[in-house]
Amino acid sequence: MDPFVPAIEELEQALVAGEDIEQALKDIAEEHDLPLQALRNRAVRALGPLETYKERKAEQKKEREKTAIRRDPVLAGASFLAAIASLNPRLSAEDRQAEIQRLAEVYDVDPAAHRDAIERLRKR
Repeated sequence: MDPFVPAIEELEQALVAGEDIEQALKDIAEEHDLPLQALRNRAVRALGPLETYKERKAEQKKEREKTAIRRDPVLAGASFLAAIASLNPRLSAEDRQAEIQRLAEVYDVDPAAHRDAIERLRKR
């Protein structure tokens, strides 16, 4: 097995945990008896820019969650209604309607299909 694989996996975990990149690289290189620059180069090829890895990973996770919601109409509807339930109750009727339209686009649902539930939420 390539000795860089477990080291890069360990570095990936450190990056997601928010550890300092330079310190993590140094520690992992020493632990796996690898040249620091070689580990850095292989990690960049495998993971992309290390400075933005955590943000890119979080964005990928959000995108996967959005895709899962869009694939499941029940989950999309429930998420849509949950988002509406958390709207500020002080919104004007116009602002509330605009926000409902925006959320409908985000969750890819038809607000008319959820009209009864939306009305029940409004009465709270």
